[in-house]
Amino acid sequence: MSTKYYNTDFNRITDSGGAVKVTIAAAGTGQGNGGTSLPCKGCFVSPRSANTGVMRVNIAADATADLGIQIPDADQGGPVFIPVDDVSLLYFYGTENDIVEILYLLG
Repeated sequence: MSTKYYNTDFNRITDSGGAVKVTIAAAGTGQGNGGTSLPCKGCFVSPRSANTGVMRVNIAADATADLGIQIPDADQGGPVFIPVDDVSLLYFYGTENDIVEILYLLG
């Protein structure tokens, strides 16, 4: 008996995935995949190193200067894995025009 998931780690990409980016709007906020549902197995998130400010993330609610956690860029130890089941559940707060890269895993 064989299965394509046999003997695989929980975070191994078994089928496919993809990448999207979020550009922070003038209001200082952004949502994963522009708010459009994109089911996934989890996401790696990383702000671009060239960003001008601190980036924060929250799940299923707006991130603000006081709400959510700061996510490090690649120079600071990123990316960070977040085990969500939909990319659109990620809400970001940062400086206008800063960008967050999201790599999502499909089951």
